[in-house]
Amino acid sequence: MTPTATQPVLELGYLGFEVSDLARWRRFATEVLCMLAADGPADDQGRASLRLRMDQAPARLLLIEGPADDCAFAGWRLADEAALATFCNKLDRLGLPWHAASATELALRSVRAMVHFADPNGNRHEVYWGQEPDPVPFQSALLPQGFVTGTGGLGHIVYEVDDYQAQLAFAREVLELRLSDTIEFEPAPRVNIEIAFFHANERHHSFALAPRPPRPGPAKRVHHFMVEVPDITQVGQARDRCIAFGQPISMDIGQHTNDRMVSFYAQTPSGIHVEFGCQGVLIDDTTWTPQVHQGTSIWGHRPRPQPAPTTP
Repeated sequence: MTPTATQPVLELGYLGFEVSDLARWRRFATEVLCMLAADGPADDQGRASLRLRMDQAPARLLLIEGPADDCAFAGWRLADEAALATFCNKLDRLGLPWHAASATELALRSVRAMVHFADPNGNRHEVYWGQEPDPVPFQSALLPQGFVTGTGGLGHIVYEVDDYQAQLAFAREVLELRLSDTIEFEPAPRVNIEIAFFHANERHHSFALAPRPPRPGPAKRVHHFMVEVPDITQVGQARDRCIAFGQPISMDIGQHTNDRMVSFYAQTPSGIHVEFGCQGVLIDDTTWTPQVHQGTSIWGHRPRPQPAPTTP
């Protein structure tokens, strides 16, 4: 899809997470998710980092050592230097403060230029251009067909937010994403929730948001991120690997109502969920009409009982 003056964001290019256990994450990413891992440069605070590859991009996930165990930033790719200048001018018009990346931040992300800013709920977003592909081809023995990325980007991220309406406006007015559809469902009696899904390209959604539900424990910024593979065989094999690895499956295999993705959800070593799926629908903006779906799944996506701890 060619960029237009009203659609500067091309894809969700990368995600950054602050994680407390880099070693466990490295094993989970390589042994379960089939990504390629390499140590990255230290960040501005001297903290260790890990780059995770899914394709020719130098990193689709950037892990930085730290206690938060949460999403640290989302990177949105722009076409070129002119698109970045136009985006910064828009931020100025909207009165949204932004900051240029440091040399260390540029090196960690392998990009020529980047600026960052916060959404109304305090999540950090970055827009960038000029990321050179890794010269070494992506090859995974466990996933020979690779991931579905290309013009669809990394996959998607789903935020849980306190100010839902402000976040909707941010998606439309700042990132200028387009509404794919919404889902209405009742997770508990007399508790009604709407989830909104937005796309930047043909991928059904790159960005989604929901009101933060009340739950015990510290709140995470995101509910999950998603990566896609070509077919259900790879999804089933990843599910088997996850069980063997001992990482909890939070929602077992099922199919969503809106993007028709067949997937399961695993809990990452940071407690955030990763959706591993296939067969997501593609959007053609010339014919697509947003709809309201009732419920999140056509079938499945049920919690998977976890084995009781063994006694010594």
